[in-house]
Amino acid sequence: MQEEKSETAGTERQVLFPAIMSIAEAASYLTISKYFLYTLVKGGFVPYAKIGKRIVFRQQDLFEWIGKNVIEPEHSMMCEVEDDFEK
Repeated sequence: MQEEKSETAGTERQVLFPAIMSIAEAASYLTISKYFLYTLVKGGFVPYAKIGKRIVFRQQDLFEWIGKNVIEPEHSMMCEVEDDFEK
């Protein structure tokens, strides 16, 4: 199992997710509902594998998929702050 650390209100918690995840585990990992994950699978938007009738997800694939779907900011906060000081 791989660990993912996150901070909540100044306290650190560790959440363990297996390398191969079920629908429920993957939905929890992505912090979305199982229903929405099924929608992503049906639409072919998220990487998955089938073992018989079972749908499974590799944690590494989901992590990389998230990275590929990052939306970069259109504006830099520093530019806006600098513009405010120039006024």
